[in-house]
Amino acid sequence: MIDLEPKPEPKRRPAKRRRPEIYICSTCNREQPFCWTCPCGFMICSDCMEENFWGMTCNGITWTCPDCGAIRGFGNQ
Repeated sequence: MIDLEPKPEPKRRPAKRRRPEIYICSTCNREQPFCWTCPCGFMICSDCMEENFWGMTCNGITWTCPDCGAIRGFGNQ
């Protein structure tokens, strides 16, 4: 006899976001203790973000990755 009832799927844990081991700013190419990051691999340190703030954001809440165009949050929502 064929079993027609679907078997329950095993529960999966949500994927954890992994922090990079080292941050190297894509703008100044220096190792930093912290960088704003995009999943495409772009990283920008706080100093470079402050210098380029006028071109990276228009509302102060999100920034746009110059490499892939993704809109990323600052975490202040």
